[in-house]
Amino acid sequence: MTTALLEVDNLSIGYRTATGINLAVDGVSFQVERGGSLGLVGESGCGKTTIGMGLMRLLASNARIVSGQALFEGEDLTTVSEKRMRQIRWRRISMIFQAAMNALNPVHRVEDQIAEAIMTHEPDLSNHAVAHRSKSLFDLVKIPESRLRDYPHQFSGGMRQRVIIAMALACNPSLIIADEPTTALDVIVQNQILGAIGTFQKEMNIGMIFISHDLAVVADVCTHIGVMHAGSLVEYGLRQEVLDCPGHPYTRMLVGSLLTLSDEPADLAGLVCPTVDNGPAMSGGCPVQTNCPNATAACLRGQADWVALSRTHRVRCKHAGEQS
Repeated sequence: MTTALLEVDNLSIGYRTATGINLAVDGVSFQVERGGSLGLVGESGCGKTTIGMGLMRLLASNARIVSGQALFEGEDLTTVSEKRMRQIRWRRISMIFQAAMNALNPVHRVEDQIAEAIMTHEPDLSNHAVAHRSKSLFDLVKIPESRLRDYPHQFSGGMRQRVIIAMALACNPSLIIADEPTTALDVIVQNQILGAIGTFQKEMNIGMIFISHDLAVVADVCTHIGVMHAGSLVEYGLRQEVLDCPGHPYTRMLVGSLLTLSDEPADLAGLVCPTVDNGPAMSGGCPVQTNCPNATAACLRGQADWVALSRTHRVRCKHAGEQS
């Protein structure tokens, strides 16, 4: 039996507020195989990005990992020293940030920014080797190498996102965390970016966590899907299992909200996301209880345990598998 590249177990992350610690991520567990891809999908504010930033140890100053562990190649990312984390970050785990323009320094040429990432982790490389790798990275993401000496403002939004992808690959990482990499891009550029991500992920056998609120996008690039809601992971399984046989009511609402060319507006499912006040930490019950057509009195009494629908598909619901 092979060991997973990343094993996250019961991870909880909270933010300090005037009233105490508010959990943004509550007991999340999943794993990513080497060369595998997991899509974390859910509404804005459900904790997806907090997980990504937590794994990179780039959380805001008022945030902290409350409990759990994240074993990456045998090391627990939640407890390693900051010195060790700087060695892991970008060399072994890299991130494609959501806001490409904000992730690039506007006063430095793109070539210098890519070179900085490489030389920080591989200081013995010659300038010629660094330049050759930078050119190879631009070739991989299909940007002419002549653009390497341009500044970020000289690129379009889609090309800036490709630059970020190239930077994420600069040190040949084992795991990439892609946080909403196609947000605010038109559908044509979005398709190009997704194609580039799929190509490098397969060719380089890199593990990937793909964070998105768009279930259709996640289904296009990921082999596994984890559905998050109000800080909790509520369903986890192979892509086709989650899409074809969703076991959690929130997942069914997400699938029902996908628009196809044959749909009429009246056919689409609607859902209301919970506020902080009716999340699991406040109510003690299932966070979907106010929307779920199957909700009963039992749903008011704490979160459900995981129920296995198959060897690879599990759901956290007291009415697992029931259809509305």
